[in-house]
Amino acid sequence: STAFFEHAFYIGSFMSGILYGVELMMYYKTVRELLKRRQSGQKWISFFVYSTILLLLLTIDVSTNAVWGEIMWIDARVNPGIPTYIVEELSVWYQIVGSTSVVVMALLGDALLLYRLYIIWDCRIVIILFPCLIYIGAVALGILELVSAFKPGGFFFSGNAVNFGIPYYSIIIGMNLIITLLICARLFHLSRQVRSAMGDGNAKLYTSLAAIMVESAAPYTLMGLAFLPSYAIGNNSVVALGQVWAKFTCISPQMIILRIVSGKAWQRET
Repeated sequence: STAFFEHAFYIGSFMSGILYGVELMMYYKTVRELLKRRQSGQKWISFFVYSTILLLLLTIDVSTNAVWGEIMWIDARVNPGIPTYIVEELSVWYQIVGSTSVVVMALLGDALLLYRLYIIWDCRIVIILFPCLIYIGAVALGILELVSAFKPGGFFFSGNAVNFGIPYYSIIIGMNLIITLLICARLFHLSRQVRSAMGDGNAKLYTSLAAIMVESAAPYTLMGLAFLPSYAIGNNSVVALGQVWAKFTCISPQMIILRIVSGKAWQRET
């Protein structure tokens, strides 16, 4: 029976639609802030390009899943039947494009986290050296996983793809955890100094729980930790968790970008 898979895919798709709306709202607010900066003579084009690429990649992911689900439940419901469709069409070309977009989003998001770690730790190269080495390994494993998953008869959640996928997701989520903990530790350590210099009210801009959660991409990391065990054991719930985690590969970096362009993020001059 494919009922569990279908339930998980439906729930994941429903949550994806909500999170896509969240991303659209944040992208709009980011662009609005960037336009204000442009009018004041400040150049923030790199953040605009980065945010736009993330949104386009997320749109590809959401669209390909929507098309695949529509065909599964409507066009293929009787002929060839949903179970047959699931087995035969998991490696269809547009699913390849959608899954590739998720891998690229994750790598872009992690690159931003490495940059923020570098800034928050006063530009100390030694702090980001080990995470950077992990990042290089994640790039290689991500490519190998995609190649294995989309060979004829391949499946993203089983077979050879999982052999590469488990170490890939373990490395990338482990790196997220390390970065999150390092950023949280740094901000907590600096919180007393910030309160002394700026007062409790102004310090909350940088050291409140919400600020630390956003700066450290904690939601992205926590969602990854929820996703990884299900993926490793091959539970069908991974279909839902994976879709939600994929959206946070875009949303968490976008939240950081929005804080930066709004002048609320920790900067070198802070």
